[in-house]
Parts: sequence; structure tokens; C-alpha cells
Amino acid sequence: MENRDTITLKTSSLYRLAYTVPLCGCFLYFTSIMLFGPCVLNLQGVSVNEDLQISFTDSAGKVFLQGYSEFNFGENERAEYCTLQKNDGKSGCLEQPHKQRIEVVVEDSGAEGVSCYQVRREGLACVNQVVKDCYSLAGQHWYGGFEAFSQVWPLKKDVVQPPGVVTDETESQSLDSVQLSFGPYVSGDFGTQGVELENVLENLFFSSTGVGIMVSEESPLYLSFNAHGDQTMCLAATYDNANFFSTLGKPPVLEYTVCKAGNVKEIHSYMRQRFIPKPEGIPNVEVIKYPIWSTWAQYNKEINQSSVAEFADKIQKLKMPCSQIEIDNEWTVRYGDHDFDRKKFPDPKKMVADLNKKGYPVTLWIHPFFSLESESFQEAFQHGYAIMTRGSVNPSLVRWWSGEMAAILDVSNPAAVLWYQKKLISLQDKYNVSSFKFDAGEARYVPYAPNMFGHMTSTNEYATNYAELAYNIDPVNRRQEVRIGWRSQRLPIITRLMDRLSTWDEKAGLRSLIPSTLTLGVIGYPFVLPDMIGGNAYADLITFGRGANPDRELYIRWLQLSALLPVVQFSVVPWVYDDEVVTITKKCLAIREQYVSRILQLAQECVETGNPIIRPLWWVAPLDEQALVTGDEFLVGDDLLVAPIVVEGARKRDIYLPKGQWRDMLRKEAIDGPVFLRDYTVAIDELAHFERITS
Repeated sequence: MENRDTITLKTSSLYRLAYTVPLCGCFLYFTSIMLFGPCVLNLQGVSVNEDLQISFTDSAGKVFLQGYSEFNFGENERAEYCTLQKNDGKSGCLEQPHKQRIEVVVEDSGAEGVSCYQVRREGLACVNQVVKDCYSLAGQHWYGGFEAFSQVWPLKKDVVQPPGVVTDETESQSLDSVQLSFGPYVSGDFGTQGVELENVLENLFFSSTGVGIMVSEESPLYLSFNAHGDQTMCLAATYDNANFFSTLGKPPVLEYTVCKAGNVKEIHSYMRQRFIPKPEGIPNVEVIKYPIWSTWAQYNKEINQSSVAEFADKIQKLKMPCSQIEIDNEWTVRYGDHDFDRKKFPDPKKMVADLNKKGYPVTLWIHPFFSLESESFQEAFQHGYAIMTRGSVNPSLVRWWSGEMAAILDVSNPAAVLWYQKKLISLQDKYNVSSFKFDAGEARYVPYAPNMFGHMTSTNEYATNYAELAYNIDPVNRRQEVRIGWRSQRLPIITRLMDRLSTWDEKAGLRSLIPSTLTLGVIGYPFVLPDMIGGNAYADLITFGRGANPDRELYIRWLQLSALLPVVQFSVVPWVYDDEVVTITKKCLAIREQYVSRILQLAQECVETGNPIIRPLWWVAPLDEQALVTGDEFLVGDDLLVAPIVVEGARKRDIYLPKGQWRDMLRKEAIDGPVFLRDYTVAIDELAHFERITS
């Protein structure tokens, strides 16, 4: 055998080697820090430090938005500059190699006095990882976003809480903000799903100090908003295969734009014009001019032909204005079928003809569900028109508000949409039905891991497609309504608030109406229907049965608040109370008649400007602190201020009038603002409202 050289390492040498290598690594790391400094971004108006704290500053160097980017570094690990990325005064990029990165670009806003920044957070590891940025909401009032079950205005009011342990006093201030726990940013239904995030939403948030944040609709957005009162909004992106679906297994990207303008009005105007589509027309003029009368709360599921006739006869006898009569739940034998139950409606053609002779067009309640016993379910099953179960030939089943299991229409399938539309057109042709009330359509009704004809990146797209279907069934008369909204602002149709409960509070009760209407307006949905006057009169939220009519005072105050909103809807009828309530109803409708031409003019202006019909007080006073936080008054346009009573038992309220001279339409006197009218008396049959004489 040949002699070979051998190397013998002593144990002590191995120990020295084990210590030397990491020490050298630490030496090189800290040497690089000392020589070159940490990897940070210092751009024009925005910086990201070594701890990934993000600060946006205005032209005076004052921080207007601050937060942090969540990277989850290990010990002694720091961000690095991105490979082959340009880092200069206009753009920069930091990354955690093979895990995630953040890139910031200073944009040209295209508007004087407005600065904008594009932030892109990108996952580099795997499809289901989470990339997250969080920002402080403190020091500002925040608006926009979404309709919530517990709706307040602003979405978050800047309230300085005392330090230390939370007390009963601080807990009582919880409704100074909507509190949304971290979860998928998709629409839902509190009635069946018990969720806070409701049926209409947009990725736009903006503040009283002129800060705007718009998240790209392509981002699979998870969000928390002031969760547990932490005064923080966290934006995250992740593909969960339930609400968001990756294309080709790509990791998630969170992309959003941050902008800064001089005040809340300026930032809203800029963000709306840049990101929010304008409506391409207005709904039917008659539906705006005169109330809709729905059978739902009055008759619930016990609806039939004789009760509809009785309903219409009473409206006509009392000479109440009516744009259309809406026949609601259970006019069919089974949910999902599209013909009248002949036991309940023995001659529907005559019924509709009789209503038309009285001058009442007829609309029908409709939805995207098919109960298992329905004929429509069998058709949808045979032809693949329902959302299917992944890996199966069977439709997915969902539990909807009635508690039944049902299949749901695949609105991504053009053949399914055409089939569904033909059924509705058949109703129009056969019975002279004018249009439809399209219920449901929220993203959370899409079953888990759906198998659909068309690819969706987000279940929110279901709502968009459903709204398109609704519009296309009545594109000329436009008497239809929907209760969903996601990137569908361009459609000139009525958007209904989520079902209201017959209560006084902010939890889908009377006090939620103004905040919800204002919120929908500023995110691009001006044609708001605030559900039924008095709420839905539910006996409970399990059966959704009737029998709990709102108390008399609540009904009257609800009626007064609704009188000057874009669309009015009755269901619980005023004559179930007494003659005085009928008289007050006619008085409120007379006030509406006085101003309805102004509402119609504002509706037409929406097409040109995108401005809402119903506006917050800061619309005319964007630097007025009181105007920024007032959530129990509203403006119709710029010159009509409405201050309804929304507190049980109240016959007085404080009313705030912003700058300008205002005419008190109850007292017939001029008042100079800004001013608080303390303990302003409002009788049970009165609605306080003011016209601006001069600005």
C-alpha cells in the first residue's frame, strides 16, 4: 500500500475552530455595519430604518403616518438591500433573502399639494406565507373602508385614552371606533355568519389630517382595524385557499398607495378621482322621488295574493306616494325556483295587472340560492350552473340566512348567468314584473375551496359579478336594488344597507343609519337605500320571523331620519300604530317632496363628479374639529343640514352648524355658524333641518 499523508486534529483545535468561525462572522457583520451602516431607506418624504419602522413625512418634515413592517428576523439578522435593485431618492428596496421584501417608490401624484408613495410587500418563500405592515391610527380621525355591524362615524375617532388598566369608563368609549379583528377583508352577513365586516366594502381609508391609503384590489387582503382598541391598522396579504386564491402558486403581494394632502376633503377628492369609478347613470327617477313599499317586515313569510292586494289598497286609500311594490320572501313554492306559489298566488298575472292599474310597478325578491328540493337545483346540478365542490361532481352546499342548506349560483359561468337571467326575464314577460330586489351575494357565502367555471383571485369578485348580473337584468328602467358592493361603483343601481334591527343603538339599529350612509357615500356608493323604516321587526335572529314591530317612537324617529336620504322604503306600515303616526308620515313625505328635486339634481351630479349625495359636515368645513367627528347629522349636498333625533325619549338635542349662515326651517330664523345650538327642542312630529344661506 502506498503511504498516505494523514492529518490529525486534536480536540482542542476543533473547539478553537468552532469558536473562531462564528466570531469571525460576527466580526465581519459588525464591521460591515460600522463601515457601511445598516441597510435603510431614506427617500423623499419616506424612510425605513434598520428596524423596519416606516415613517412618512410632509414637506415640513413632520411625520403624518408611522408604522412598521413585520419581517420576523432571527437574532443578529437584519434587512439587506435587494439584489439588482436601484436605491436612490425616489425608490428603494430592502429584503430578507428568500423570505420577503419591501419596496417603496416616490410617485408623481399629478396633483398640486398631494404627495404619494407606492409600497409593495412581497413574499418570497411560499404561497401561504403572510406579509404584513401595520400603521398607527392615533392622532387622526379615520373614514372609509366598509359597512360594519356596529357602525360609527368616523370609522375611528381619535380619542386619547387614559393610561393604565382599562376601566368601565374607557370600555364605554368602545363605539368611538369600529373594532375589526384580524381576518380576511371580504364581505359577510351578520344575520347568518355573525361577522362585524358587512356587505359593502372598499380598500380605501383616509383621515382627518389628509392621509389616504388605497390597497390594490389584486392584493389578497387581511386586515385588522383598531382591534381591541390598539389604535392600529394592520394590512396583510396571504393566500388562504378559502377567500383568496393564488395564480400558479405564486407567493402573496401586498401593494398599496399612501398619499398626503392638505385636509380630509382634499385627500378624499384626490383618492376618489384616482381610484373610485363614477356611476355611469342614476337609478329610476320614480324610485328616488317616491317610497318603495315592501311586504317583508309587514307580512314576512305569510305573504299571499290577498295580503298584497290589501297592502296596495291601503296605500292608495291613504293617498301615500309609491314608486313600486316589492313582493318579498316566499312568493315561490321553494327557495330558488322562479315562479309563483299558486296556493298563495292563484292568479299572479291578474294581481300584477291590478297593481299596475293603481300605478304601482311590481318587483320581486330574488337571491342566488337553490334549495335542494327546488327544480332550479336539479337544473343547476345537471348543467354545472352552481358552484361545485373541488374534486367532486356535486355542488357545494352553503347555509344561508333561512338556515337551509342550498347550492349557490356560479356567477363566474356565463352560461349559468344566462340561464338565471332567462328565468328572470320569463317572470318579466309572463307577469309584467318590472324588476327585482337582489338579496345576498356576499363573499362569505362562497363555499370553502370552490370549484368555479372562472378563476377568482378573491371571493369578493362574487359580489362584483352578482351586481353586474343584477344591473344587466334591468339596464333601462333601473328599478332593481342590491345589498352588496365591491368595485361596482360604476353601476347606476340602488345599494341597500344590510338588514337593520328594530333598535335604537349603533349595532344595526337607528344610530347606525347615518354612519353607514355616510360611509357608503365616501367609498363611491351614492344611491343608498337605508333598508326599511323601523327596521325588519324580527322576533329573533334564528327564524327571522315577524312580530316585533318597532316601538312607536322609534318608528317615528326612523321615518324622520330617512325622509331626506336618497331612497325611502316602507315595510312596517304607519297605520299599524295610530292616526297621528299616519299624519307624521305624510308630513315627512311632504318635506321630502320639497327637497326631492335637489336630491335628483345631486344624483345627476354624481355621474359627473363622483361626489356623494349625502355628505358629512366636514364636506363644507374640512378643518373644523367638530365637523370632523359629528356622526348624528348629515348634509344633503352642501346646503341642507339634517339633524334628526336618534336617542330614545329625547325631545331636545345639541345641533352643530358649521361655518356659514343657516336658516332654521322649523323656527324660520337665520343663524350664523359655526355654532352649537344647545338643547334645541324637537317635538315628536318635527325634523330639525337647516338651509345654508351663505357659505
